[in-house]
Amino acid sequence: MKIRSFASGDHTITASASFDRAGVEGAAVDLPRLVLAMSCQRPLTPGQRVSLGGVEELRLARGRRRVDRAGRRATLFIEDEQMSRCHAVVRKVAAGWELVDAGSKNGMALNGERCVRAILIDGDVVEIGGTMLVFRESGPAAAGAMASDRDLADPAEQAAPAAFRTLALELERRMTELRCIAASNVTVLATGESGTGKELVARAIHELSGRPGPFVAINCGAIPPNLVESELFGYRRGAFSGARDDREGLVRRAHRGTLFLDEVAELPPESQVALLRVLQEGEVRPVGASDAIAVDVRVVAATHQCVQSRIAAGRFREDLYARLAGFELTLPPLRERSEDVGSLIASILGRLGPDAAGVTLHPATARALLTYSYPMNVRQLEQALRTAVVLCGGGPIRVEHLPEPIRLHRASTGAGLRPEDRAVRERLVEILRQTRGNVTAAGRAMGKAPIQVRRWCQRFAIDLASFRARDESIALTPDDGSGAGPVSVPA
Repeated sequence: MKIRSFASGDHTITASASFDRAGVEGAAVDLPRLVLAMSCQRPLTPGQRVSLGGVEELRLARGRRRVDRAGRRATLFIEDEQMSRCHAVVRKVAAGWELVDAGSKNGMALNGERCVRAILIDGDVVEIGGTMLVFRESGPAAAGAMASDRDLADPAEQAAPAAFRTLALELERRMTELRCIAASNVTVLATGESGTGKELVARAIHELSGRPGPFVAINCGAIPPNLVESELFGYRRGAFSGARDDREGLVRRAHRGTLFLDEVAELPPESQVALLRVLQEGEVRPVGASDAIAVDVRVVAATHQCVQSRIAAGRFREDLYARLAGFELTLPPLRERSEDVGSLIASILGRLGPDAAGVTLHPATARALLTYSYPMNVRQLEQALRTAVVLCGGGPIRVEHLPEPIRLHRASTGAGLRPEDRAVRERLVEILRQTRGNVTAAGRAMGKAPIQVRRWCQRFAIDLASFRARDESIALTPDDGSGAGPVSVPA
């Protein structure tokens, strides 16, 4: 059992936090690391990961960006004029990893609340000066015994396609494998929620493949069913009414290049059969033609659908799935890779041209961008930044420049959440009322480990302490940048 404590001013708030790894989805191990996620004054600078494996103390100091290690101590130097020479220390204690203010001039905040000392929990956002850091503690067992240091600002990292840059451990491991796959002819199937960057990954695969032909993308769900085969495979003149000329089709257009089939699970059954022939035989038969034509295409497919469910329902051919999934990659939703949000912001701002070149972020803005759950994933983040860059007029991007869902999400009772998230939140609130905020009992009732209950509470802005109060109110933290503490609204 870990005890989490916040020290601020003249009082200390203490709450229990269990870290029983045996019950956390059966795959997580302790891989502690601190991620320099975002600089408010330099938002175009990507993130940096510092491993805490083998370290007893990490100092956070002002200086040229680097990590110095000496035995079991390390120092992360951060280019931030608002930081003190030695601003804070993260050190290993019996209860876990403790964050301590080292007598800094400007102080520090944890998840938007001022503090001088606290035990860190996975996903915490630490604010020192104008810098935002994310603490991550657990990771996939397959990643190994220690997370490595990684700085996405290094020239070698910048040479890689943007879609392959990540500080999330499991995604990093898969992207490393994908870089090897990219140079081959192995088919790739990318799955994941809409907006997670599947097409960007497909373009990066083509870029690394060295294939001389073009990258041809097609949204299989946007083509009328009666036109799928003619669009994909082409047709001969006179094959049907209106076919006045021969047409090569998208598959032949991608000859010696890459064919990206977005939303491939939406293909009608008859088109699935024809696509299977392309993959098996390396040839395509245009509509109205008697002879097949040889083609050399690398196929990358993507879908947000659960392919196994569609196979079970008879809506997708299992043999086609076997051909497409030579290498299968699932892109996690943005809410599960908060350590990458700052680097994604840097990449997006870098693509927005001169208007974004000198942009800075207000601390409350950076905090809101880091902690929002992004139901529409990277696409939603990009649209938010495009709008904010225009509205800020060359000055700092403030909270009022962000879209309302991001601006108000911490004050939300669930109205801005996806239906499935809203259902989880409502059930969690009810169980926490019944258990009077007992995390262990709530986790047992929901069939989850206590740490998962705490992650949900952080994500849904639920204050556990409020359920232990006599009025059993739900405390929500405002996101107005004022630094005020939690406020309560009747449950």
